Amino acid sequence: MICIIDSGLDRGHPEFTSQFNISGTSDSGTGDWFTDENSHGTHVAGTIAALANGEGVVGVLPNGNIGLHIIKVFGASGWSYSSGLVAALDACEAAGSNVVSMSLGGSFKSRTESRAFSRANGRGVLSIAAAGNDGNTRKSYPASYDSVMSVAAVDANNAIATFSQQNDQ
Repeated sequence: MICIIDSGLDRGHPEFTSQFNISGTSDSGTGDWFTDENSHGTHVAGTIAALANGEGVVGVLPNGNIGLHIIKVFGASGWSYSSGLVAALDACEAAGSNVVSMSLGGSFKSRTESRAFSRANGRGVLSIAAAGNDGNTRKSYPASYDSVMSVAAVDANNAIATFSQQNDQ
């Protein structure tokens, strides 16, 4: 099962209405996992699992056989705390996820986050995070923790996109 930590999922979106294995964890501070006020989490979920149904985009796993667990850490404002990210990681594991996807990041590292991702990695959880979208070489976290796979963006020519961060992580 893939766990997506983001802004939720628009459960009424046509790409996800017929998929049967979608669950989530709601948060009293950010709202229900099946709502997405800024569409970012729905976009991320679509990149992963949008169905090959003749509508819109097709995800990299488009057959509807992958389980998704959605953790909403962002409300409409797009802000979250380190403690919320660690709690989301714990909720991903509790739901049985062995892959965690995060299209999020910040400039500051946290010893608490680093330890949590390291422990999860030791238990077999693959955490994947966006390298960042500032087009520079600064490190973004959680992508720059040693136990997290950092993913940069490529453009139509398969070159690193101009907006994507790139560094030694």
